[in-house]
Amino acid sequence: MTTVHVAEEHAGSPGEDPQLAAQLEVLRAALADHPFPTHQDDLIASCLALGVPSRACCRLALLDRTLEYASLDEVTGAIVRALVPMPGA
Repeated sequence: MTTVHVAEEHAGSPGEDPQLAAQLEVLRAALADHPFPTHQDDLIASCLALGVPSRACCRLALLDRTLEYASLDEVTGAIVRALVPMPGA
C-alpha cells in the first residue's frame, strides 16, 4: 500500500497557499480587461502577450480546454478546484 501526502502548498485554497494566492492576484490583474466569455487558450495567449510571469500562466493550464469561462471568478474558481484532491484519491 502506498500513502500519498498532499503538500501544504497544494492544499487547494488560496488562503492556505501564499504562492497560489499571489499568482491568482497576478492573473486577476492581468485579465481584468479580458473579454468574457472566453476559453483557456485565449486566456493563456493574453497572459503571454502581457508578459505575465510563467508560474502564474502555468496555473491556466489547469483549466479545461473545452469549456467556455463566463467570468474571471469562474476562471480562478476552476483553478482552485483543480488543486483540491479528490476524496478517496
